[in-house]
Amino acid sequence: MRRAPSELAFELKEIITLLETSLSREAREVTAERICDWCHSFDRREVRVVAALLSSAVAVEPERGCRESELNALSELTASGLVEAEDLASLRELRRDLLTEPDAEHYDYLVGE
Repeated sequence: MRRAPSELAFELKEIITLLETSLSREAREVTAERICDWCHSFDRREVRVVAALLSSAVAVEPERGCRESELNALSELTASGLVEAEDLASLRELRRDLLTEPDAEHYDYLVGE
C-alpha cells in the first residue's frame, strides 16, 4: 500500500531515529518489522539509507532475536533490487561462525548479493 509522501517521510525519520538510538530490544524488533512492512514504499535513496543503517545495526546487535529480525528486514530490502553491495558493507564485520543457522542463511544471502 502506497503512503502519502509526507507520511512516508515521517515514518522514515522515525525508523532512522529508532535504528540509531534505541536501547530497547522491543523497539529495535518493531522497527525491523516496520521496515519489512514499508520497504516497498521506499524509493531507491530511502532503501539505500535504511539498508546501510540496518547493516550497521546488525553488525553490533547483541540480541539474537533482534539480529534475526534485522537480517530479515535487510533481506526484504535487498529483494527490492535497490540495495547496492556497499550498503551492506558493515555485514562483513559479523563472524559467520557465531551466527545461528537462520541468521547464517540470511547472512549468506546478503553477502552474496
